Amino acid sequence: MTFIFRPPKRIKKAKTDSSQEVLDKLQNYLEDSTGEVQKILCGFWQDQQDAITYQELGAAILAGCLSEDILNLWRQDYSRLVTGKLQDVWKKAMEAGSRSPKIFEGLSFSFSTHEPYVISWIQSRGAAFVTSCMDGQKLAMQSLLSKKMTEKHTVDELARMIRPCIGLTEGQAKANARYYDNIVENLKKEHSRMKPESIRKKAGEAAQKYAERQHRQRAMTIAQTECAFAYNQGADESVRQAQEGNLLGVVKKRWSTAGNENVCDICRALEGVEIDMGKEFDFKGRILFAGQKRMPPAHPRCACAIEYIETSPPVFGNIPAIDVSITQSDSFREYSDEEINSIAFKTETIASKYVSTESKWSGNMVITDDGVGDGTGHNVHYGKLWNCDIVTGHKTAPAVLLHEQLHARSDSHYPSIIYSRFQCIEEAAVQFMAVEICIAEGIEVISSGYDEKIDILRQLRGYLKDYGTDLEFAKALIEVPLPGRLGWLSEKLYATMRETAGVTVADYMELSKLLDSLY
Repeated sequence: MTFIFRPPKRIKKAKTDSSQEVLDKLQNYLEDSTGEVQKILCGFWQDQQDAITYQELGAAILAGCLSEDILNLWRQDYSRLVTGKLQDVWKKAMEAGSRSPKIFEGLSFSFSTHEPYVISWIQSRGAAFVTSCMDGQKLAMQSLLSKKMTEKHTVDELARMIRPCIGLTEGQAKANARYYDNIVENLKKEHSRMKPESIRKKAGEAAQKYAERQHRQRAMTIAQTECAFAYNQGADESVRQAQEGNLLGVVKKRWSTAGNENVCDICRALEGVEIDMGKEFDFKGRILFAGQKRMPPAHPRCACAIEYIETSPPVFGNIPAIDVSITQSDSFREYSDEEINSIAFKTETIASKYVSTESKWSGNMVITDDGVGDGTGHNVHYGKLWNCDIVTGHKTAPAVLLHEQLHARSDSHYPSIIYSRFQCIEEAAVQFMAVEICIAEGIEVISSGYDEKIDILRQLRGYLKDYGTDLEFAKALIEVPLPGRLGWLSEKLYATMRETAGVTVADYMELSKLLDSLY
């Protein structure tokens, strides 16, 4: 049987006064905050330029690439920038965003930055930021170290060209090199008697001033984009926290643009579009962040905001009690359809106590002993389909259903190709979280084929100082968006190793071996 899943219809609404209000709040915040972030970044890149010597650049030019020592120092620089400056910037932006939703008027609500999702988001954003900046900086430098460049310029000349370009993107670095070359050519034509060293000096001075303008431009782009991203994340998370506290019911989100001639085609098409909280906006473009389509920014320097609209009030009811059907021993046995549906909703309630990421579970259990085709040629007996139904046979266990409920809060936020790419860390993180919840709730732990990976995660937790228990670590890990989970874990572990005295090469090799087993 072939399953065809159609995306939910997007409804476009006219701009409202309240949508303009949330947009004004964001724009006011950006005007007040981005200038300081721009200064931080420009100062950071200047420090990197000052720290590298012409001798080091000369060696890189002759070798055709930067040394690993320089790259490691830059990576450490970016890590310190994140922990020392940017984490606080993101936290303040999230706090500001949490005060923006108009639906909080009249509610006694306080946003918490200590919730696992907030902590996890800031940490994962930091890891992604370091990786993105390092990748961009390496590409920019490599473009200036290419054979085409080294054949055209002397080592000394190229070293003086490269240094001001540290911190620029590849495109900016190439533009700066072209600018330098054009000035040299023009000076040769217009001042034929000028000495070559004087020509290079004047061209270098002009290119350096151009690089300073490029740095300011790039810093402002990063500042506005990062602040807007964290601000909108804070607004979104605050609504979810209020829902979890039963202060808000069902909420829709509406995209709001400035509505003027400066709005790009991507965002203009989204003006007034309403979707459910758990859905994504439909737009194309380069993906900047994990989960980007849930909210703005849609592109660099995007200054759009989201208006949150409560469509129905919260429903007050009793959470089902955990009874013997959940906590009993010998729980892997035959259950009736009614018992399985009852256990499924109880395990979903339990999962929501520990994992703040929204569940994508459809609410439907497919109970069959023959399995179900997943549309890819596979027959699923136990698992979660990509329409977010959960499949199980009559012989099952609460721990098995809990495992699938956790998948609904993790890989279900992404297409199946993402799961295929990160299957190992996904299954390890989900089963690790399931085991820790079972231990905490008195549910019988059912052994699985991922137990060896869980042992590896427990070993890795031993390297970290931030998590006192396996449960805390498992909770933080599963709430990191799946595409960035391995990067987040690697960055935290290596950062810890760098800060720990007495670490040997053998320690790094052992850590690398453990991490490799999760890829």
